Amino acid sequence: MSREIGARMPSAGRMRAGGRGRAPRARRRAGLGVALAAICGALVGAAPAQAGVQQEYKVFSDCPLSAIDREAHCIVSTVTSGEFVIGSKAVPINRTVTLQGGLEGTTLVPAADGNTLSKTPLQLPGGLAGIELLPPLTEVTATAELAGPVSVSIPNTLAATGTAVSLPLTVKLDNPVLGGSCVIGSASEPIHLNLTTGTTSPPPPNQPISGNVGTLNTTAGAGGISTLEGNSLVDNAFAAPGVNGCGALPLLIDPLVDIDAGLPAAAGHNTAIMNGTVLVTEARLVAAEAALPELGHCALAPFDKVERENHYHGGYVNSNCTRESRGGKFGEFEWFAGPRAKPKFSVAEGVTTLETASKRKLTCSKATGSGETTGAKTSTLTLKLVSCKLPASKEICQSAGAAAGEIVAGPLDGQLAFIEDQFKEGIATTLVGLDVSGRPSLLTAECGPQKVPLSVTGSAIGQLTPIDEMSKSFVLQFSRAAGAQVPESFEEDPTRHSLSLSLGSGAAEAAGLSAKAKLINEEKMEIKAEV
Repeated sequence: MSREIGARMPSAGRMRAGGRGRAPRARRRAGLGVALAAICGALVGAAPAQAGVQQEYKVFSDCPLSAIDREAHCIVSTVTSGEFVIGSKAVPINRTVTLQGGLEGTTLVPAADGNTLSKTPLQLPGGLAGIELLPPLTEVTATAELAGPVSVSIPNTLAATGTAVSLPLTVKLDNPVLGGSCVIGSASEPIHLNLTTGTTSPPPPNQPISGNVGTLNTTAGAGGISTLEGNSLVDNAFAAPGVNGCGALPLLIDPLVDIDAGLPAAAGHNTAIMNGTVLVTEARLVAAEAALPELGHCALAPFDKVERENHYHGGYVNSNCTRESRGGKFGEFEWFAGPRAKPKFSVAEGVTTLETASKRKLTCSKATGSGETTGAKTSTLTLKLVSCKLPASKEICQSAGAAAGEIVAGPLDGQLAFIEDQFKEGIATTLVGLDVSGRPSLLTAECGPQKVPLSVTGSAIGQLTPIDEMSKSFVLQFSRAAGAQVPESFEEDPTRHSLSLSLGSGAAEAAGLSAKAKLINEEKMEIKAEV
């Protein structure tokens, strides 16, 4: 493990699939110092097992992005084991306690929803059964709450000496008799932990104990998420104040609780041991992953003229916005989400086939249409399919009032999302799709001399290519198998997207769509799928 301050972990290589093949290159720049994982060891937490890269970053959804710089970091951690000894009472950590927020400088910035430290009650073994004048309080829980800002020291963490994490806490004791405001410590006199990954130097009777920096893993989030496992931060040199606000008669009950709990407890009589794993990533990656995939354009960045030279302020160094500039600044190009001045596109489509498992089939020889990009993930389009018929009966189908064989489908809505976004063993597979749905149906028609009604409802996902490059056109490919759509869901959302075909008085059946359309933009656009 590197011991340099600000050391950076290596980027993870990847091979993109679903578009045009390219040599392996970094998909997500890790850019995270080992120190930033180690300093948060007291907050430890394990990465959830999730399907896609974008899902892996959702664990950081409460990172305070609006309050920190994009070059800062996001942390989500949970203490999973250990012990908290205050006075004569020992509380085992046997439930998950989560702490999350943003790390900027030496300060942990509170979580976006304010839930920086989870209010996780831990059972106090034996309760407070020794209190006279009160019934045995055997069911008492202790909940740690923040009593001030959390600070960290990168050098001390890396050197395993001194204070790594400074954590001011109060501990709330809960029981029907104790009421809802019985607290050990206060904002003005908290339990102040000075946690270390090294060895403590407590006053007697406590003896020195040692923490552990842990083991670093950077395989999650396409190499952009650091997971520090086996971390342990310790402190057994802190003092613990007495309680206040207990029960209906605090002046009577507070001293009784203090006597039973051995409070106040001077330094050398208390211990905190916190074990587990911590997740850390860059704020810019969290923001980007929440937005991807998205339609937009890569263009020249704003610049200043300095001594006849252009000094650009963009985040990218190439015209497709796939290679970031150093520190996300001073690049010649910048990414702009959504359409520019010319958001419209035309549609040219070949053979379109809809088929059910029972072999009911509608075919149209080709289609034309038009559409508009309405946002970074949304579009609308209208299609006119021609030479449409039911192959089994040779009957011609058309929309009501349209020419023979012509079916008008639209207006249709398009929604962009990931079909697949996996990262395994250093290789990434990224497929982007567009879900096309109708309002309220995809299409309706009348078939044959009897004008038998035909209706197709639901939505279908088609794969879009190319991705991560500026292009004047995109190809939208729909596939089917055994009367069903392939795929029927996006990776980041299990919601089923399927089609249903009904003809005449027969029951509606699941159907699959196969078609290949070319979307020709008025100006170059890009489907951005990577950071």
